[in-house]
Amino acid sequence: MVTELLHYPLRVLKTALSLLTLAVAAAACSSASPEPVGFENPERAVVALFEAIDGGDAVTASQATDPETLALILGIENDLDAATMAAYLDEGVPLDVQAAYWSSFSDGFAEFSSRPISTLTVGESQPFTSEGIQFASVPVGGGAGGTSTVITRMTPQETWQVDLVASLGDGFVKLLSTEHDSLPSNADGDLVREAYESVVVPSLWAAMNDGSFGDDFTRSALALIEQIDG
Repeated sequence: MVTELLHYPLRVLKTALSLLTLAVAAAACSSASPEPVGFENPERAVVALFEAIDGGDAVTASQATDPETLALILGIENDLDAATMAAYLDEGVPLDVQAAYWSSFSDGFAEFSSRPISTLTVGESQPFTSEGIQFASVPVGGGAGGTSTVITRMTPQETWQVDLVASLGDGFVKLLSTEHDSLPSNADGDLVREAYESVVVPSLWAAMNDGSFGDDFTRSALALIEQIDG
């Protein structure tokens, strides 16, 4: 399961990211990078992300990851407030925060799996469509949990990025539901709710279509989709 490979290391980020709260507030106002995003195929996106994580290359990791799913996963994992999450969704997660995130992720993954994430074997992708969006499942092998799946999403530029909500859905669907329930009734909350509608719903359908997570995840995902749809 992908959560066995990837979810555990995210837990180690809380301490590192909590030390960056003041830096985050200041950096959230900076403009997004003009660099191109995404990679030419799903497999390359996954390989690029894994290599960037181990190589300390936050710029390439940013290009390989869907920015809104990164903002949402960071937000719920670290219990960030709606204003910070809204800033991340609107402006992008600042590169210094991403650098700390992926550095801790790399260390945690190596400790958990006894190998760097860049040494995992990336297989041939299987494309599919969910909610009118092109996705592709990419099998990944060699970690502590055996074979897992990373789900990638096609960008408007027809390149590919890793979708963290779809890839980590099994471990995060209940946290996503709790966060949605607690959003405030203001402009920041509205922006995050819009991201749930435009990003989380297609990602959950993609994760269900992939079929890697099982019946419990499907029930929780359907309940969250109904919650989002109101």
